[in-house]
Formats: sequence, C-alpha cells, structure tokens
Amino acid sequence: MPGKRPAGVNGADGTATAVGDKEVSMATVLRMLLAEQHLTNHSDFLAAYDRCAAQLDPPIPAGYGPAKTQFYQWLSGRMVGLPRDYHCRVLVKMFPGWTVERLFQMADAATVAARAHELGVPAPDIELGTFLGAEVITSGITLVYPTFELPIQPVHTHSAAEAGHRWAFARKPRVFAADRHVDVLTALPEPETRGLLHVFTAFQRHTGIPIDIRGDRYVAAHSDRPYLSFGLMGNDCTRKYLEGAERPLFTVDGGAEYCSRFAQLELTDGSRYSSTGDYDIGVIARVRPVPDPHPDRYWMFCAGLGPRGMTGASRYLAGCWSPLQQRVGDREFVAVVGVGTDSDDTVHLEHLLIDSET
Repeated sequence: MPGKRPAGVNGADGTATAVGDKEVSMATVLRMLLAEQHLTNHSDFLAAYDRCAAQLDPPIPAGYGPAKTQFYQWLSGRMVGLPRDYHCRVLVKMFPGWTVERLFQMADAATVAARAHELGVPAPDIELGTFLGAEVITSGITLVYPTFELPIQPVHTHSAAEAGHRWAFARKPRVFAADRHVDVLTALPEPETRGLLHVFTAFQRHTGIPIDIRGDRYVAAHSDRPYLSFGLMGNDCTRKYLEGAERPLFTVDGGAEYCSRFAQLELTDGSRYSSTGDYDIGVIARVRPVPDPHPDRYWMFCAGLGPRGMTGASRYLAGCWSPLQQRVGDREFVAVVGVGTDSDDTVHLEHLLIDSET
C-alpha cells in the first residue's frame, strides 16, 4: 500500500521510470481532459482522484493522491517515465478508454481536433482554438482593451477673488491592480477599441468559442487565463509581459506612455521598425507565458505604431490568422505588418519572426 500523500518518485526528476529511460511528454492530453472536467485546480483534482481511488479493487484510501508539486509536474510536459503504479491505476479509472501512456503524451493539433470532434465542437472552433491555444475551446478567450485613467483633481485658482476650486484632469501612473476609485474617469482609446471590435466581430461570426471582454487592469491582476490584448505600452497586459518576461520576443523604445507614433519596435532577431510618412507599423505576437504547467495557454498581443498601425494589425489578424497559423504551428511568433497611411485596408506582412526556442 502506498505511503500517505507521498512524493511517489524513484528518480531525481520526480518520477518513477516505469518504462525505462523513455521520455514521456506529460502535458496536454491529461491537461486537456482535466480542463474539460474543470479539474485543473490541485484541490479539485484530489477530490476526484480520491473518489476514483475508492472504487478500485482493492480500494486506495483517501489521501494518497499526488502532492501539489507532483500534480503540476504531471502537466509540465517534461517528465521522464510514468507515475507510480497506483497513480496509473487511478488515472485509468478516472479517464475510461485512455491508456496511461496516452494520457501523458502531448496533445498535438490532431489530438485536440479529434477530442473536440468527440465533444461536438464545430470545425471552425477547432481551427481557431489551435491558433489561440487549445485551452480556449473549453474556457474561451478574453479580449483585453486598454483604459486611460483620468483622476479628477481640484486645481486652486491664484486669484483671491475667485472662490472655490476648478476641476482639471490629471494622469497618474497605473499599477497592476484591479481596484478603482469613484473619483477616476476612465477613457477608452479609439484605435484599440475599434481594433478589438473588428476582431470580436470576425471571431463571433465564424466560431462559437466563448468571448469575454475585460479591461487591462483586471486581466493583468488576474492573468490566469488566455487572452488577446490590444495596445502597446498603454495596455497593462503588454507592459506586464515586457517587464516580466525573461526574454520578451519584442520590446518598445521611445515615445510617450500612451503615444506610439514615435516609438520603435525591436524584435529578438535584431530587426527594428517604426512608422514613417508613408506607412505605419502593426504588430501581432503570440507567446506561451507559463509552459509549466499550462503548455496550451497563449497570451496574444495586437498593437500598432502610428495612427493606422493598430487598426491595420487588427484587420490582418481577423482576416489572415488561418494562413498565419499554418506557418507558425504551435510556436511563439511576432508578425510585423505595414499599413498604408491612406487606408487600413492597405496592409501587408513585412516580417514574421518564429521563435526557434519554442
């Protein structure tokens, strides 16, 4: 009988090598099935684990499920071997029709498509889900708009003859918090709002994937979700990625916090882009923020330099995501598009950076 809530390992990597030295990717099939049952939280998984363990012959008493670190290691995709035998027995009981070896294999696009088909998910949802990340098929995608906060501050007059106060708008630095105050006005930038609505309309027209729309402060503070964010340094989600990532695929130099007209975009391959008098620059990026334990979760960014960069990028994303997905596969990427200053429709792909490390 196994020990109480054990680490359950034989090797230094945290697993038993039940199949010799064969490397078994333990990410996405199990993760996909758990997401379908809303069991990606460790405590929820343990409750389901204990129920199934009690049904075995002989039964395994409650309390012998994987520890939290081991559970997330099962979802990491970087394990060697399989868990201990009693874990395997419980998992097979939890997921009838699946072998334990198959549970711990990567859920490639074909696997996701086949499973989604079993669940009655329409083909367009499967295709778009591959681009946005398999997680969105069950949990949906969040579209994130940036907000400008304009605190109302009293401005004292210099004339003693003038009584009272006048009110003026002032801008304060924003932080990654979800709280707001009643004395703060919130404004939405027009290009980013138009870009979000354009993408929302395109996605809603062709798929049934649930779409949620939220402000950047909330999503940056509660970032445990896949999202598509609109805007550069004026969006907290973009800033959080650029300031927190060890190796961001792109950086933004120059320009005021909320003005991208004079900013410059630099990619990890050394290429640099900025708007000119003839065309503006749009950018579409997809990154995998937490490959361990969420290898099937993407954060995406759609933004622009110059007045038409944002709307041009959103048009390209809405119309060309499918051929773009065929080129990038499941890798992280940055697509740079050029947008004519006379029309949002004059958009073309300037450069596509596909990260070789993902």
